[in-house]
Amino acid sequence: MVICAKLCSLIHNLRDFNGCLDKEKRLIEFAGLGHTAVIYADSTATKHIAKFREELKVCRVLVNTPASQGAIGDLYNFRLDPSLTLGCGTWGGSAVSENVGPMNLLNIQVVADRRENMLWYRIPSRIYFKSGCLPVALQDIKGLRKAFIVTDKPLFDLGMVQEIREVLEKQGIAFKIFYDVEPDPSLSTVRRGLEQMQSFQPDVIIAFGGGSPMDAAKIMWMMYEHPEIEFSGLATRFADIRKRIYELPTLGSKALLIAIPTTSGTGSEVTPFAVVTDDRTGIKYPLADYALTPSIAIIDPQLVMRMPKGLTAYGGIDALTHALESLVSSFASNFTTPNALEAIRLLFKYLPAAYHEGAANPKAREKVHYAATIAGTAFANAFLGICHSLAHQLGGTFHVPHGLANALMITHVIRYNATDKPFRQAAFSQYHYPSAKGRYIGAVDYLQLSCGLSDDDKIELLIQKVEDLKKEVDIPATLKEAMPNVTEEMFLAAVDRMAEQAFDDQCTGTNPRAPLINDLKQLYLVAYYGNTDAF
Repeated sequence: MVICAKLCSLIHNLRDFNGCLDKEKRLIEFAGLGHTAVIYADSTATKHIAKFREELKVCRVLVNTPASQGAIGDLYNFRLDPSLTLGCGTWGGSAVSENVGPMNLLNIQVVADRRENMLWYRIPSRIYFKSGCLPVALQDIKGLRKAFIVTDKPLFDLGMVQEIREVLEKQGIAFKIFYDVEPDPSLSTVRRGLEQMQSFQPDVIIAFGGGSPMDAAKIMWMMYEHPEIEFSGLATRFADIRKRIYELPTLGSKALLIAIPTTSGTGSEVTPFAVVTDDRTGIKYPLADYALTPSIAIIDPQLVMRMPKGLTAYGGIDALTHALESLVSSFASNFTTPNALEAIRLLFKYLPAAYHEGAANPKAREKVHYAATIAGTAFANAFLGICHSLAHQLGGTFHVPHGLANALMITHVIRYNATDKPFRQAAFSQYHYPSAKGRYIGAVDYLQLSCGLSDDDKIELLIQKVEDLKKEVDIPATLKEAMPNVTEEMFLAAVDRMAEQAFDDQCTGTNPRAPLINDLKQLYLVAYYGNTDAF
């Protein structure tokens, strides 16, 4: 049993409960009357908990909850309202935001036990997969009137949209094609597409392409159905996506969204995420809301048979990073972990053949394509970690392709997360204790890579396995090697700012190890120089 006061950062080792209680009283009387006290005890120790709350002059008693989160409330107890005026009444005498009245002189004590929040597993209501499934899956929209296709010019020029056109024509569905989506879609492009969409008034939107057309289509869909939405509100940071301050209304009342990936990597076809850049201000808006999850996903391996080798490598390692980060995320659950593990297995087994043999090995292409979507279902619900936070800044600052940026950071992040050293862990009620190392070890066991190795050796084996895969698909070993046009001086001049921005990235919040800004800087330096001893 452990007890502590909000303002005490020291750990005391005492012989019995009464001794602990006496020490707690003195700590509170010293500087914390009316504030917060915490007891960590088995839930069956009701007598100790009752005595604890009866004898301490505090307005909040937190049971099995971090003291630093006492004012946040809902994060660890969904029945506890957030409060920023702890310690009122005659005990504490804290300032309040109103005239002092009788209620402010009452000592009202709240006892809050740890309560796990409701979780969910949300993906498109229908996911169709198998080679050649596209025309059959599109039978689902029979009876609709108008389809708006969002894609990019290379896919349009290659004639890859033709099969969709033929299916729509057979069904008597009118269609319009918008093929102006660029890599890293801009808000002006989205608005041009939206104007055409509003004029055409479709009842189904088909996103066809890689991550960029799917992101653009999601945002067009959102603005088509709810033009009043503000990007700044939707881009607001959140601790738990299930309890957002700014909530997007449900989509689908005017049109369905069908996502059809032509690359194997992003997983956007099954996720609630999209990114758009305001090209007037340069602000990048990473949007996250389950309302953005496509209505239908169609995973047809025939569409990726002739993917370029570079895109195969970067997309494959991006998908592997999605799986590895969602595996150890503080939001990981029994519903996401199996998918993360299976995606890892498929990518280790089939990515080399897909890269080297391409269309000559349709089975490998198929399995990698499935793995990307399976990893997408995992991180759509478990979220990611600091590897993506770090990669986002490399892309924004030095234009490193996203999959390559993830590839250059992921093994260093694994070593950072898998430490036995004490550290501050992610804040989430379901995440009781550091478990990243055990989850990485679980991946090694799932892959049947080892027999009789120690836990530390298993971590090193996993890291080596990822490094071997990167080498197999011709990914550079270091950031320095991957950015020949960026001098060492240029990199070092940007690294502090990148570390600060990575710390503020939405993905950082669900990393199992809560980083310091300096930790993120060191990870950049390790990845740049190739030094593996920093962590």
